[in-house]
Parts: sequence; C-alpha cells; structure tokens
Amino acid sequence: MGCYMIHNERVRRMVQLQAFNDRKGKDVFPVIAYFRRDYVGLHLLKAFVSGTVAFGVILLMWGICNMEMLMESIHTMDLKQFAITIILRYLVCMGIYLAAVFVYAETKYTRTKKEIRGYQRHLKRLIGSYEGDGGE
Repeated sequence: MGCYMIHNERVRRMVQLQAFNDRKGKDVFPVIAYFRRDYVGLHLLKAFVSGTVAFGVILLMWGICNMEMLMESIHTMDLKQFAITIILRYLVCMGIYLAAVFVYAETKYTRTKKEIRGYQRHLKRLIGSYEGDGGE
C-alpha cells in the first residue's frame, strides 16, 4: 500500500475546472461544437425565421387595428405602392435585426473560444502534473 499525498496545486486546478463547468459549462461547451461560420449561420437562420414571423404578426395586428381605414380607402389606395412600402419596411427591419444577430453571434463565439482556451490550458497543466509524477 502506497502513501498518497494530496497535491494542493492539483486540487486547486480541479476546483477551478469544476467551477468553470458549473458556472459556464452549459453555455460554453455547446458553442464550441460548431465552426464559427456554422454557429453564426445557424443564428442568422433562426433570426431570419423568427424575424419574418414577428414582422408578419405585427403586420397582421396593424391590419386588424386599422381594418376600418383600410376598408374605406382600399378603392382609392395605390396597392402596388402599399405593397412596396411594406416590403421595404420588412427589408429594413430584417437588415437591422440580422446585422445585430450577426454581431451578437460573432462576439459570443469569439468570447467563448477565449474562455475555452483558458479552460484547456488549466486542463493541460493538470494532466501534465499527473504525467510528471508518473501517473500517481
């Protein structure tokens, strides 16, 4: 039976790694499963779908609230210009929203990669401390 000593440095590193897992693990580890382009593209796709649905719901609510005005002026209204106005507003809203989502996803991916590098550095040091002792 060998006598095993507690290595304070190893314990400290293990506690730091576990604290990182508990605090940020659920947010960080799924992000690194993707390449940057895939992660950002997935967020942009989700944003496009949700933004389109949101714009449609807002347009529907606006139409219901202004139903009387629309019915009174439908015969005199330039429908082509009305449709162009709606499409331009949709494009502007989606452009702003998708640009914001792009910046958010890029920033989050970059920040997460930096955090993971620190985690991996601590993990390598912990593994190296075991290899230095001959695996004890």
